[in-house]
Amino acid sequence: MPSAFLDSPQYRSESLSQLLGIDVILKVETVNPTGTVASRGAEWWFACHPEVHRVVCPNADDFGMAMAHAGRSRGIEVELFGPIDADPSKVELLRHAGTIVRLDGDDADEARSEARRYSTLVDGVFVDDGDFAELTEGGATMAAELMPILPEVDAVFVPIGRGSLAHGTGAWCHAHSPRTRVVGVGAERAPGTVRSVREGRVVPSPVAPGAAPEMSVSAPSETAVIALSDSLDDTALVNDRHLGQASAALLKYEGIRAAMDGAAALAAAALAAPGMPGVRVIVPVTGRIAG
Repeated sequence: MPSAFLDSPQYRSESLSQLLGIDVILKVETVNPTGTVASRGAEWWFACHPEVHRVVCPNADDFGMAMAHAGRSRGIEVELFGPIDADPSKVELLRHAGTIVRLDGDDADEARSEARRYSTLVDGVFVDDGDFAELTEGGATMAAELMPILPEVDAVFVPIGRGSLAHGTGAWCHAHSPRTRVVGVGAERAPGTVRSVREGRVVPSPVAPGAAPEMSVSAPSETAVIALSDSLDDTALVNDRHLGQASAALLKYEGIRAAMDGAAALAAAALAAPGMPGVRVIVPVTGRIAG
């Protein structure tokens, strides 16, 4: 994996710790060429599949951006699909970099179906977040870098997405620091993954009207749900107001331009803080604002 995506900054935020009444350790995953933690999994996936020549990915957000960058650096064509209301700023960045982005469908599930159909027509490899062990292993490298402090940490909050990062983080923490609880965080407007983990089965959950495009995450596969159920100790849902407040706090107190989904872990930690005064938590900042 390229060094640009490893050894990201991690430090105690004095301002956020004082504000929330808990010990907040930030793991900043936005200081890299793509601005997203998803590149850890994407880079490792391509490193493990040198035979691949064409990839189709059903995501025009952070995961798609990570896959496109990793493929482009290796001379591999990566085509992305997303819903028609995908984040326009990210779509513009992707297209400016030369990535083919096809917007098709009213939601993430429709875009995913079209991407899968298209991949068979062009003989491309269909790569979706949460469906490959290599993506989970790449995500686990973030947790591995926390090892020097992990045994002293009470909880790690991690965005749940479609499962790769949360599964990798949870599996690593359980193996190396069993006392540390791992909490998967999802958005209330797109709660499919969290509800699936809570019920132990795939629960489709349409994105609510008016949801931010970056929150468009459908439920993962049955395999991913089983893996997440084993690797997470708890789940949490946060709404757009919580996400906006967390993003604003990161900018105000740390100068970090985090996207709403990139601030999900902090939003959940802030909500839980009154019930756990003085505890030490790790909060990854997983994606920055496009542009």
